[in-house]
Amino acid sequence: MKEVKKIGIDARFFGSKDKGFGRYVENLIKNLENIDKTNQYFIFLNKDREKDYIPRNPNFRKIPINHNFLWPLKVDKKIQNWELDIIHFTCLPFPLFYRTKNKIVITVHDLIWRIFPPFKNPLKIFFYRLSFSNAIKKANAVIAVSKHTQKDILEIYKINKEKTKVIYEGVN
Repeated sequence: MKEVKKIGIDARFFGSKDKGFGRYVENLIKNLENIDKTNQYFIFLNKDREKDYIPRNPNFRKIPINHNFLWPLKVDKKIQNWELDIIHFTCLPFPLFYRTKNKIVITVHDLIWRIFPPFKNPLKIFFYRLSFSNAIKKANAVIAVSKHTQKDILEIYKINKEKTKVIYEGVN
């Protein structure tokens, strides 16, 4: 009999409101609901997104979390309380002080933010870079959405190629 895993998915940006990130996580979850009837999933949604997701598979449970500007410094304790086997962080920022024994998977959509930072504040840029570097080091697996993104990750962060996997984003 297959061992049931407890899998957490960072769905802070679930839905079309945040365009690419949101659609990515929404479609990831919808498709996992269709194909995985064994494992238990804990979908961590920002409180203002909670109503946007209604589980269609009884193995999927939505958990509202507090995601605000302190997220990189103080991850919501609810994520750590579930004793997950795997947590998938689907986008930045990655929580700097996240401590866990479970496996960590991160998705990297691109590294354009290194060239064009999403904000002007040098302190924010510093923490964004620190958060990302921390995520790459802590992750057990890194999903790159293209070969180009994988190449950038390997060149900039000097990690083992075996730790990365290209999984192209799909369409609805």
